[in-house]
Amino acid sequence: MNLLCILLSMKKENTTLPDRIVFFSDAHLGMPGDTEEHVERVAAFLRSLEGRVSHIYILGDLFDFWFEYASVVPNIAPSVVLELYNLVRSGVEITLFCGNHDYWLGPYLTDSIGLSVVEDGKVVEHQGRRLYMHHGDGLYPDDHGYRILKKVLRSKISIFLFRLLHPDFARKLAMISSKSSRTLLAPPKKDEIFAELFRKIADERLHGGYDAVIYGHSHVKMLEKREKGIMVLLGDWVRHNSYLVLEEGEFELHDWAIDREAGNG
Repeated sequence: MNLLCILLSMKKENTTLPDRIVFFSDAHLGMPGDTEEHVERVAAFLRSLEGRVSHIYILGDLFDFWFEYASVVPNIAPSVVLELYNLVRSGVEITLFCGNHDYWLGPYLTDSIGLSVVEDGKVVEHQGRRLYMHHGDGLYPDDHGYRILKKVLRSKISIFLFRLLHPDFARKLAMISSKSSRTLLAPPKKDEIFAELFRKIADERLHGGYDAVIYGHSHVKMLEKREKGIMVLLGDWVRHNSYLVLEEGEFELHDWAIDREAGNG
């Protein structure tokens, strides 16, 4: 057993975690031009949560690309993966949503790291609040083409064919696709456009009896009181370093850089 395994085995489960829930999305770890500072920032944020939260929901695009082979897993942000493992070992429940970039999340993350993986939306209840969560991709009314593409890409046939590619070549191909999608998703005033789209989507859900709807994907940071409940757009860890906290039935959207300066992160 190597030193890392010995250190990990010394972690003990914590059964007295506070009822504090954290949500975040869109770190895009491993994106083209990614830096060690970006990766360490996300790792440090996760490290700061140990002993302070009971649940973490990561609403998609934690990785800019993730694909597992039978005996090969990506070497993307290992420090972040280690912190996720440590949190699970300490008793924190972590749910990771598939995003539109990391939709091929595999058994390494569930079986070895201990995460729960969600492919689409999820309904949960915490602290008397009924929540609906989704990464946010494919929800726009005119997204018919993308919904079809999503089903094709996540099919067993597509996964089998992709596994025929050498991992290094597959990664390069994914990075080219990532750069293209990032360019296409940068129209003028994109934050305002995304916010208005998600208001309409959120209102439909809120009228269905939810207290709050929470989305990633847009990279917009927003907590807004609507007629029937609360809409949250989680922002990202590219521009905002943002995360949502649910504590004692109340929602608060945070900036980790500000929290850290204040000594709260």
